[in-house]
Amino acid sequence: MSTIRHLDAMVRQNQAIMEYLRHAHRIGDYGMKVGSLDYAISRINTIILRLSQHPLLADQYFSELVDCHDAVREFHANMKREETWPRWLGWYPRFRIHRIGIKRFPKIAKLLARVENAARDH
Repeated sequence: MSTIRHLDAMVRQNQAIMEYLRHAHRIGDYGMKVGSLDYAISRINTIILRLSQHPLLADQYFSELVDCHDAVREFHANMKREETWPRWLGWYPRFRIHRIGIKRFPKIAKLLARVENAARDH
C-alpha cells in the first residue's frame, strides 16, 4: 500500500475524532483536554496535507507521523474512557491523558516544524 493511501486512511480516522470534538463539552479541566486534542489533530492534519503535497517527504517522515497519529488516537480513547468509566477508576485515564500530553504531544509540534521547513526547502 502506498504512503498516500496510508495518509488518506489517517484522514478518515481523524474525521471520527473531529466529530467527537464538535460535540464535546468545553468546561473546566475537561475543556483543556478537548482543546489540547483539537490543537493536536489540527497539527496532524496540517502535516498530512504537507506530506501529500510532497510525496518524497512523505516517505521520509511517515514513521514519525504514524507515532504522532497513534498518540492522538490514544489520547482520544482515554478521553472517552474518562467519560464512561466509573469515577473511582477515572484516575487511570486522566493519568494516561496527562502522560501523552506531556511526553508525546510536543513531538507533533516538532514534526510539524521539520516538515514545513523541509517543504519550504523542497
